[in-house]
Amino acid sequence: MDIKKKLQGFNKRWGIEESTDIEEEFRKFKTRIINIFNDIDNHVTDEGIALFCQILGIPEKWNRHPYSDHKRSKNIINTLVLEDEQLKIYRLLEIVFCLPIEITSDYYEGTVYSKEILIQKLAETIHFSNINLAMTVKDNNEIVLYPKGEKELDRRLVDEVLSFLNKEAQKHFINALKFYQKKTKDNFVKSAESLRRGLEEFLRFKIGNQKGLKENIKELQKILKNGERDPIVRNIIFQTFSYLDRYFDENSKHKDGDITEAEAEFLIYQIGLLMRYIHKELF
Repeated sequence: MDIKKKLQGFNKRWGIEESTDIEEEFRKFKTRIINIFNDIDNHVTDEGIALFCQILGIPEKWNRHPYSDHKRSKNIINTLVLEDEQLKIYRLLEIVFCLPIEITSDYYEGTVYSKEILIQKLAETIHFSNINLAMTVKDNNEIVLYPKGEKELDRRLVDEVLSFLNKEAQKHFINALKFYQKKTKDNFVKSAESLRRGLEEFLRFKIGNQKGLKENIKELQKILKNGERDPIVRNIIFQTFSYLDRYFDENSKHKDGDITEAEAEFLIYQIGLLMRYIHKELF
């Protein structure tokens, strides 16, 4: 049962309006985060906690357990509690999931604490929260948080694309999402350049060579022609690639472009669409 949909149905029947206050919705999200990560420090190794503090450049603070020599930490949870900026909270979450989180098992219930369980709880939290946030998970349980767009578009052109990309292309595509999330002009340029690199690496992987993007656009056209693909579709694909290559040359390769948020989002979806097509045609 989808409890969120059930609550929305109840609100509709009784004429209850959903909150549209962005700050209030983020406050609820943060409260949910604190609830599920309340004892995170108890499940991260001491080395992991030290790494967390080093990454953020904050002092380590430890307390001694009253009945043993074991050190106790609240470094992670206190940092989450004190942080009130949305993007910084999201960044902290990504950092936490890069730390060594220990598995805790119960004799009767099996595994009761693990990175996988936390990922599931975070996914549920995002689902219940009315905020502009989406999440995807890589094979090694690394999470990637990014602004959500249209749900179906994100599923088809972001989540599914990440599932079939080769390692190098996936790395660049994820970097593109991370740069886009930072919402600055410089990072929109970096996002575009990461997309270009990801597309280049994906074509190399699919075609089986180490040529650059321009050369492999021509190679792809030859492959599609030899495969007797529809000439109009081939022309659309080739023209799209050509325009993108020109756009990258003028805006991202030399890191001096002027890319808007709308353009950066368009590029993510456009590259995702092209990669899906290539994946299906060059399986």
